[in-house]
Amino acid sequence: MNLVIVSKRVGPMRQLDLSQPGTLLTLAGGSLLVIAAIFLCGLLLGRFVGGPLQVRSMMDTLVNQQASLEATRRQVNANVDALAKRVGTLNAQLIRLEALGRRVTDLANLDRGEFDFDQAPPVGGPDGEGEDLAGSVHAPELTAVLDTFEARLADREQQLVVLENLMSMQQLTERILPGGWPLIGGWISSHFGYRNDPFTGRTAMHRGVDFAAKSGTRVLSVGPGTVAFAGYKQGYGYVVEVSHPNGMLTRYGHNSRNLVRPGQTVAKGQPVAIIGSSGRSTGLHVHFEVERDGKVVNPMRYLGSP
Repeated sequence: MNLVIVSKRVGPMRQLDLSQPGTLLTLAGGSLLVIAAIFLCGLLLGRFVGGPLQVRSMMDTLVNQQASLEATRRQVNANVDALAKRVGTLNAQLIRLEALGRRVTDLANLDRGEFDFDQAPPVGGPDGEGEDLAGSVHAPELTAVLDTFEARLADREQQLVVLENLMSMQQLTERILPGGWPLIGGWISSHFGYRNDPFTGRTAMHRGVDFAAKSGTRVLSVGPGTVAFAGYKQGYGYVVEVSHPNGMLTRYGHNSRNLVRPGQTVAKGQPVAIIGSSGRSTGLHVHFEVERDGKVVNPMRYLGSP
């Protein structure tokens, strides 16, 4: 079998005899060279084409990891900001509690040295007996501690507010209700209740308490209120009546001179008269009466210490 090759560039027509062994070997070798060249081109093409694709895939993975890291960082920062905000809130509550504690201490007349809200409370205790408490506190543990601490602070604050209100009401009641002696110095010359009348000798009800004192002693209102009456009454002589809150009224009789007028507002301890012996009296003293809701009551329960 003959193979004829015709080419204008290489010159005249050439003829190959395929029946010759040398010719076949030459063609086979050439074919192998062509195949090898194609294979090498394929490897080079794969290297130059597949390399950028692999690099791009790795870059995409890196970008995704960076985005995930940034999201985690934002979440951590948000958690830290939330914890910082809670700590700030707890600190503000603690400041309020300290101020409230100082007010309660003053209201109760407690010793500032015993209840000092300006200093941290003394604490102590033995070691943990070999317990391994080292290491960082995890965020969930810290959050749980803050929750417990916040609840305790809220409970203590509520208790202190209630205590302050009760003590304030008690002090307000003490300021409003009558209490104390109607003069400075002196002594009780006649008590409330049944006694022998000094003019008739018969048993009669004494509706007040008599306080004897030296001439010129000022008669004092035992509580804040408004002067309901200031003038002269049969039996009482010159008398002053002071109306107090809660339906109470105090009466100061046998004065030598009244110092207030009806409608005038008086404070606790304010002078309202000068001691005397006007009216139905045997000597220098002030007759002190207390009425509650229009009924006479024993003044001794309101006198307290002189």
